[in-house]
Amino acid sequence: MKYTNKLNLPSSIAQAVMNDPYTRGKANISVTGLIGPARKRRLEMDHADEMVTDVADRVWSLYGQIVHGILERADLADDAIVAERRLFIKRHGWTLSGQFDRLILAGQSTLQDYKFTSVYAVMDGVKQEYEAQQNIYKLMLNEHGYHVDKMQIVAILRDWSKMRVTRQGGDYPEYPVVVMDVDDWGKEKTEAYITERLRAHGEAQTELPECTPEERWADAPRWKIVKKGNTRAERGHANYDSAEAAEKALAELGDKFSIVEVPSESKRCANYCEASAFCDQWNSANPNKLGL
Repeated sequence: MKYTNKLNLPSSIAQAVMNDPYTRGKANISVTGLIGPARKRRLEMDHADEMVTDVADRVWSLYGQIVHGILERADLADDAIVAERRLFIKRHGWTLSGQFDRLILAGQSTLQDYKFTSVYAVMDGVKQEYEAQQNIYKLMLNEHGYHVDKMQIVAILRDWSKMRVTRQGGDYPEYPVVVMDVDDWGKEKTEAYITERLRAHGEAQTELPECTPEERWADAPRWKIVKKGNTRAERGHANYDSAEAAEKALAELGDKFSIVEVPSESKRCANYCEASAFCDQWNSANPNKLGL
């Protein structure tokens, strides 16, 4: 991985980003890599020496590391808490490693994973990837002699706004920290998931698969109603899930308005995949990203 510093950020920040201490240890794949897209991992491996990212794009990741460092320090004196420990298991010829955040041993033993994330990421409950990650950590802990009664995601919301609690209401979180319980898959389902993901990553070494819409974090297209000559949606008319619903609303507004389709967006590809520059699937659908 090569880094740029286009914004000329202070060297202290740039160096902190570039000196990320993360390692999966002596393993073929990490839990994070396992649950991620097989195509993404294969491209990152193939183009590791060519990938370029700017330190400014890694600042949120740096904040997340700061949060984890503070929480790890808070648990140092508590014998009833096990924190930030990397574990290893072997499956189907692969060595899998994972580092869980926090296991509370007192009372109901609770496995917690801290996410420094956005409000958007928790609006629909626990993400499937978070759920898979926690269940794999539980399986690994069980194999290393620990019992886990329940699992939680502790989401620290970096873009939370107190003003929006009153203004938006509904599902908007009341506080900047949200604790969400994670469903327990059980050993059989977790083992089947690990087997399937290892198969996908193994096959990707010989035949590059395409990422699914779910793996791309692709939202559905939507339609909005705008006043002709404008691009901004009229109040209350920004989020129709079908052209038919938008047309029905348009009929009541009159001929001064029109319908605009807002295409689906693959959020992971656009913002969170450092291999996207080498991805034919992404670049063929988004030639403007290459300046074509």
